[in-house]
Amino acid sequence: MKRVDITGELARLKSKTRSKEDDLIIEANRILSKDLFSENKILNNLKQYNTSFELVDEEDVDSGMIFKISEIKKIALQYRLKFIDSQYFKDEIPYEAILKIKHINLKHHKDLKGFKILAPLEAFKKDGLKQPAILLAPTNLGNYYVIHKWGNDFKWYRKITSWPLKNFDHLFATVFIYTLIVTLALPTPLITLDATATYWCGYRAAAFMHLLIFHCGVTAYITFAFGKNLSSITWNHYRDFG
Repeated sequence: MKRVDITGELARLKSKTRSKEDDLIIEANRILSKDLFSENKILNNLKQYNTSFELVDEEDVDSGMIFKISEIKKIALQYRLKFIDSQYFKDEIPYEAILKIKHINLKHHKDLKGFKILAPLEAFKKDGLKQPAILLAPTNLGNYYVIHKWGNDFKWYRKITSWPLKNFDHLFATVFIYTLIVTLALPTPLITLDATATYWCGYRAAAFMHLLIFHCGVTAYITFAFGKNLSSITWNHYRDFG
């Protein structure tokens, strides 16, 4: 089966969700940013001007590799990824990434800072270079630019296995569907001793409710006792979500 490339998923999401209005807003922000740092306004905005040297200028790089935080968040939730500071990455950042950063710094007179890594939790624990990961740098317009990608691509089923722990609604829906399947699979004699009961009866509905309560309790215990935190809560925090 086809593997999943994180950068490709970001690009596809970007092409699907961005409208002409978004492009107009981005262009307006670029114009305002240029105006902010015009010669006669630099002194009035000196703090922002100094900070700008630590950010990627979107005019200087490939716009196809620039993504909004909302796009990054959506992919992070879909594939259960972390989007956190690069300082939490225990392995050495690939040398190719270092060279690309140096190239941008020298070519555009920058001193880039504030790097983030988009990767599964495993990448921040061990074998970080084998796990799929993306190094990003913040831009002057509040977006993020992809500096470098490394590691193996995800298996095709990563999105499916990540779905239940995306948020509370998904978790409850998973428990509900699982309980429904189990209830429908149970033979009537296992549900009730009433010999006159049919397959579709009140006993089955009662069994479903009891099983749902039981499964919700077990799920809550596993989720919180073993640190299986929801992706929507910890996707941008350095906190294990199991």
